Amino acid sequence: MDNRTRTEKDFYTIQYDAFPCIQGTITFHYPDLTEFIKHDYDWYIIVALEKADKVKSDRHLLTRELILEYRWAIREGFRHGLDPDLKCKFDHPRNQNTIKGIQGYINRITKLSGQPLKNVH
Repeated sequence: MDNRTRTEKDFYTIQYDAFPCIQGTITFHYPDLTEFIKHDYDWYIIVALEKADKVKSDRHLLTRELILEYRWAIREGFRHGLDPDLKCKFDHPRNQNTIKGIQGYINRITKLSGQPLKNVH
């Protein structure tokens, strides 16, 4: 019995083990097909993907680089209290559901953290 779940969207595909681990692989489609290993503790990437999926235009700009930077910003916002709207792993950032909104959120958290964006790609 295969207990792997697969979800396909236009800008990514995710395959992960079902309960209890929820660990798997994300394949980003833009700019090229690249893989990212999602560990069971990494809920930040799921929030970033869910929020990015609400973007309606310019979806080809939802690249691996942008999504992983967004993941980093969500992580920093939650772990260091830089985003008061992120109280638990079910909360989403309150930025606009646009590419500019995502980029603005990343920039805001980067400034608040006082650290340059690390190599998150």
